[in-house]
Amino acid sequence: MKSAKIVSPRTFEVTEEKIPAVGEGMVLVRLLKAALCGSDLPYFKNDFNPASYPFPAGYPGHECMGIVEESRSGSFLAGDRVMYYPPGLDAYKEYHVADPARLQRLPAKGDTSILLMTQLLGAVSHCVFRLDSPYKKDVVVVGMGPVGLLFVSLIKNLSPRSVIAVDPLAYRLEAARRMGADYTVNPSETDPVKAVRDITSGAMAEIVIDAYGQQSSVINTCFEFARHNGQVAFFGICLEEAPRLNFNEFFRKELRMVASVGPDLSIDYPFALDTILRKAIDVSPLLTHTLPFVDIQKAFEMAVNREDGAIKIVLEF
Repeated sequence: MKSAKIVSPRTFEVTEEKIPAVGEGMVLVRLLKAALCGSDLPYFKNDFNPASYPFPAGYPGHECMGIVEESRSGSFLAGDRVMYYPPGLDAYKEYHVADPARLQRLPAKGDTSILLMTQLLGAVSHCVFRLDSPYKKDVVVVGMGPVGLLFVSLIKNLSPRSVIAVDPLAYRLEAARRMGADYTVNPSETDPVKAVRDITSGAMAEIVIDAYGQQSSVINTCFEFARHNGQVAFFGICLEEAPRLNFNEFFRKELRMVASVGPDLSIDYPFALDTILRKAIDVSPLLTHTLPFVDIQKAFEMAVNREDGAIKIVLEF
């Protein structure tokens, strides 16, 4: 089977490994597709202690779907199409021995790349469920990568007063408009805080969602976007272990913070799949590139460098 691992900074190696044996009660899944996630990229582009390399095979992939090749469980049959949620974050491998509890049955028909977005939409849904109702409220979403675009589309379905998308890349803002954003703000061209103030007639946003993370300056700008007693949700992973937050801004506005990391497999993913199947949202604007799995090095370079309008890159086994 094909397997990829990060062997040094900015370097993947693809090798052949033995297909694992299936134990009692388990299921052998052959992946059809795996998608790059923004949270994967730091493991590729950052320099870690040399002793950390190579990373475990398949790490840190976690968005994947495939087909059951062999089942020793009564829950699934050979030939079933499934989402797989790998607990070891090792999706960049062709075959997996899976606990049935980590699988979600998919329809026998339908675009596999579209269905693959169930994982990411489930994670976004988990966060939206934790927020105040956005009904007739101004909502700012920061970062128009795949996560931010799904936030825009899902929030738009809940009848907000407006959805304001913020990102420094014009092609991502165009995708945000296709996903339902009412306004777009490019911080490389204008003062984003002033822009949000103008859009909201000075009131600022009741809900602000950080879909970027990465650094404390973005978090602090989210505080500025929020109105008094507003809610700020953090989905993007901050790479700073102890970010320097503007506490006075947070304190004097009496803001409320929500953090969201882990979806509930029994609630969030079924909701996401149902949302996709009902075509309540269109995830296709995210899907910009599909590459063979053996080109995983090229895929990560494209994602890190934001080449060729890349938003969501899918690897095909």
